[in-house]
Amino acid sequence: MTTRESPATALDAAIEHAVGDLAVLHHDHLRGLLPVERAALAAVHRELVTAEGAVTYHRNALTRLSSGSYRVDTRLLDRLRRTVHELAQATAARDRLQEGVAAALEAVKAATPAPAPADEDLTPHDFAALLSLAGGGTMREHLLTHRVSVRTVQGRLVELPSFQRLEAHGLLTRDTSRALTVGQPVTLTDTGRTALLGTRRPPAMPTPVPARPAGAWPAAARHH
Repeated sequence: MTTRESPATALDAAIEHAVGDLAVLHHDHLRGLLPVERAALAAVHRELVTAEGAVTYHRNALTRLSSGSYRVDTRLLDRLRRTVHELAQATAARDRLQEGVAAALEAVKAATPAPAPADEDLTPHDFAALLSLAGGGTMREHLLTHRVSVRTVQGRLVELPSFQRLEAHGLLTRDTSRALTVGQPVTLTDTGRTALLGTRRPPAMPTPVPARPAGAWPAAARHH
């Protein structure tokens, strides 16, 4: 588990921005409390910390040998060459692990649902389109006209601008592994389902009419 005394890595700040405190991440990992993606990130980050420590160790050894405290002779030169070689190997291992941590961090980000957009970012028409696609739909390109359309499973046509706004907000996803001419299945994301549930609010209560004080004249009758 990493501590305050552990060597810092180049990706520590990015990891903490995505998942929070590193000490908590490793604490939860040791106790098996993390989902798969975060557990993989914690494991490879621990290896990166060890590799960063090796780089620091060999760099300090090289600094000590070249500080002028030792007589320059064949023995010192051999030690310098050996230390430089070990530093190069440690740096290469550190860099490979750093690439692995970056990939694991991207997997964590991809697995984390984006927050639902604010209601004012989407129009009521957009939410109606989202509701109509709750059961799924298909985006398809016409072979002859090359026009792209989106239809729900019930066959209802969804306006393309609304679909594009919903997709840009991360509320919808489509299977891009299939060609548009064949048809790309459209489904709601976790964020889309959250946003859809957020629109189901209780109706506003009517404003109560203030009571007239005792002894007041009756209200004038309305003229039709």
